[in-house]
Amino acid sequence: MADLVRIVLHPDIARDGLFLQPDTREWDNDKKAEHEVEEFHNRERFAAKFHYADEEQGDHRTYDPKGRYNCGRCNQAESEKCELIGKALKLELEAGSCFGWENLFAGDPELDFGRKGVATAEQLMYGVAKNGIGFGCVRCPYREKAYEPDSLGRDQFCRKGYFRVPNSACCALNGAEVKSEYEGNSPARTP
Repeated sequence: MADLVRIVLHPDIARDGLFLQPDTREWDNDKKAEHEVEEFHNRERFAAKFHYADEEQGDHRTYDPKGRYNCGRCNQAESEKCELIGKALKLELEAGSCFGWENLFAGDPELDFGRKGVATAEQLMYGVAKNGIGFGCVRCPYREKAYEPDSLGRDQFCRKGYFRVPNSACCALNGAEVKSEYEGNSPARTP
């Protein structure tokens, strides 16, 4: 059996280490469609590895149509406590979030894991956004306006993932500055 051969894509990268957005405006339809296939795969990669979600791709339970991704809009939150992290951590409802975030859904009851929870704030990368609003592509320093929307209307370009996104999407590499780093369930420092 022959060795597996795969393609490794090498898009242009700027001096800041982020991808340069390709200018698709002059491309013919075939080339645009081919590029959208590449973008689709890049979004799938980000969904699998970095919790990316939008209306069309990723885990729909981790998509917030309002683009806030904060504890106050999370199904895991109960008042100012988190079912996953436990009762020891007081959540910041407006600007806090973590990798365990999922959208509110009455059909998905949560399990109270008690005071200790099942993970620490550090394990779930809990953070409180300095912006006081939350996380999401709309506030991400890695996104810029796309030269043109893709066929589904995504009108922003992610320079970290090399694909177009809607403002309401988010991933774990969102670039938001946080107030604290957490070890266990306690803030280690506040800059």
